Amino acid sequence: MKSRMITLVATIAIAIGFSSFIPRASTDSFLETITKIFKEGNSSELAKHLNPTVELELLEEENIYSKAQAELLLKDFFNRNKPTSFRINHQGNKGSTSFAIGTLVTQSGSYRVSVFMKTDKSKLLIHQLRIEHS
Repeated sequence: MKSRMITLVATIAIAIGFSSFIPRASTDSFLETITKIFKEGNSSELAKHLNPTVELELLEEENIYSKAQAELLLKDFFNRNKPTSFRINHQGNKGSTSFAIGTLVTQSGSYRVSVFMKTDKSKLLIHQLRIEHS
């Protein structure tokens, strides 16, 4: 009986561990897509990768927005700040969460971009996005 319980607990622990694991290739592929989207300044494509509610800090204005509200704010930002390049400088992950920090260069200046992602129902989504002056 005791060995069955130990086996059951170990099996559950392993299953939970694997269910929250994000393969590095998956994160890298996601970040390649995000890099392309930022280079293009494409708010509608970026919105496809947002959680239904997202914490957005856009030039010192921070709040929790719906995906649609965030898309409009990002569209306005990209219209005012036409991107010329975007590069990921640092990235990492732990369990079901990952992050990337990059530099967005626009016609009007450079910005530090921080993207915090989480796996939700086996899909990687942006839960927090920060765009700050460099």
